[in-house]
Amino acid sequence: MLCRRAFLASAAGAALAGTVPPVREIRRGGMTYRQLGHTDLYVSLLSFGSHTDPRYKQKAGQGNILTPDGQAMRDRLIARAFDRGVNMLDTYESEGQWEHAARVLKPYRQKALVSICRQFPMFVGQNIDMAAKLYGHVDMYRIYIGDGDAVTAANVSDWDAMRRAKEAGKVRAIGISTHSERVMISALKELEGIDYIMFPYNFIHARADYSEFLPMAAARGVGLIAIKPLAAGSIVRLDPRANQALRPERDFVQLYHTRYRPLPPSVVQDLIKTLDRVPDESLCQAALRFVYSRPFMTAAMPGMFEDETLDSNCAALSRHLELSRDERAALDLAGQLAAARGNAWLPKHYQWLDSRWRA
Repeated sequence: MLCRRAFLASAAGAALAGTVPPVREIRRGGMTYRQLGHTDLYVSLLSFGSHTDPRYKQKAGQGNILTPDGQAMRDRLIARAFDRGVNMLDTYESEGQWEHAARVLKPYRQKALVSICRQFPMFVGQNIDMAAKLYGHVDMYRIYIGDGDAVTAANVSDWDAMRRAKEAGKVRAIGISTHSERVMISALKELEGIDYIMFPYNFIHARADYSEFLPMAAARGVGLIAIKPLAAGSIVRLDPRANQALRPERDFVQLYHTRYRPLPPSVVQDLIKTLDRVPDESLCQAALRFVYSRPFMTAAMPGMFEDETLDSNCAALSRHLELSRDERAALDLAGQLAAARGNAWLPKHYQWLDSRWRA
């Protein structure tokens, strides 16, 4: 049974989902596209994340690049995703992906949405100019704001440069990414003209965490994009049906880590039994559909490294965007497991995220 705290948080989250108004959407060719805030951009509900496959990474300068084989695999996967209706690609300069993305997206550029986040210590205006020169324009540009209680003077300075770039036609939509609800609320109050916010959202942490932020964002018409919808790939480790050879975004980020203690067999059996009531659907697909089914969410942006992952994420979209009772039971069981582990369900490197994610 759920503990009282978890039950109340879950109930609050469910009630909240029913009060925040839905985003406008259109469906075309098996893909759903939702409006990004008040902008004229319609983003595919499944979008392509910026993280690259750690198996093929090599250090280069201030960041990383992929080996030729790894880059070829990623390029093919991006093209395949766009052929299936995905229209937004987030790309990190620090991962050596700007030029590769420009080349791969060239045939799709008329419909492609390029999303950029500054990664190197450089003036935002200069970073935007470089990106706009490469892509013709930047569709979505954001800055990352770390932990804290509010946006800072430096954030506001960057924001002013972003607003000027948008006014000049170099950028179509501007926003932020953060893991802190306090920063999200501060950004809504302090950053004039904010179009969207990217923030962690998955079934384990989507409880009452954002009870103040979500209604405020909806009232201001700000677009919401879910990052880490599979908890940085950690949910794969909890899924009896998942291919365990697939790696999460980072090897050290896992919902369950084998160097701690064994996964209770009874929990595994309960998960398998519950999932067996939902033919051909994995926990990962149900977890993604949890995010898809939030009508206030513009898009979910997981990292994707293999064809199998893309196929699974698209399959989750092909089903009705409402979770069944059995699927909710599977998610609740996984949530109980995470709660039972305390903050140890993530390794120490990322345990600080858990305190931000949970209410």
